[in-house]
Amino acid sequence: MRRTGVWIVVLLVVGMIGLAVMEGYVKPKLDRQAKQYEMDQNDPLTHHIEPTLAYASPYMGDAGNLINLNASLPFRNIGRTFQLYPEVLTAEIRYQTAAGDTDRHKLKEILLYNATANFVMIDNLEKLKFVFEDETVFVADRELVESWYGEEGSLSVLRDVEVWEEQVRDRLRDADYVRNFAERVLHLEEFQAANGQ
Repeated sequence: MRRTGVWIVVLLVVGMIGLAVMEGYVKPKLDRQAKQYEMDQNDPLTHHIEPTLAYASPYMGDAGNLINLNASLPFRNIGRTFQLYPEVLTAEIRYQTAAGDTDRHKLKEILLYNATANFVMIDNLEKLKFVFEDETVFVADRELVESWYGEEGSLSVLRDVEVWEEQVRDRLRDADYVRNFAERVLHLEEFQAANGQ
């Protein structure tokens, strides 16, 4: 009987130590890793494109797919709504923040990254509008994005993770590259025109 009692005490002590390690070290470490991953996914310089590849589609009319695609990209932490114009193959993303609330260079990085991802993943998307609460509207056209990366039809090669990292993500570290993309590919549109007024 005494031997059984000793084993119970030993098992109890081992269990308490295991619980203390789990609660004091393992769970906080996992929480830190999850927070770091979320921060990485919200920055185009550290974003991992692999989860986004699941949302590749030939058609822009699948609203759920478009919503999930953009929820996997930078600016994922900002509320947004969508408006689809299937007759002109256009998607509009309305961010619930002002464009002026984000550092101008970082905003250009995110718009470059997100516009490219949307055109790469949605085959028949022709135009993408980013609308902000301060009535700033940025517009990207597939033709201009394709010409930026090479030629018509060139975007499909960016679905390869290594090519994406080399051709899109890693180039964001060059401020001139980001500025040139914004000047040549993104253009500002009047807010009234974006709303069809």
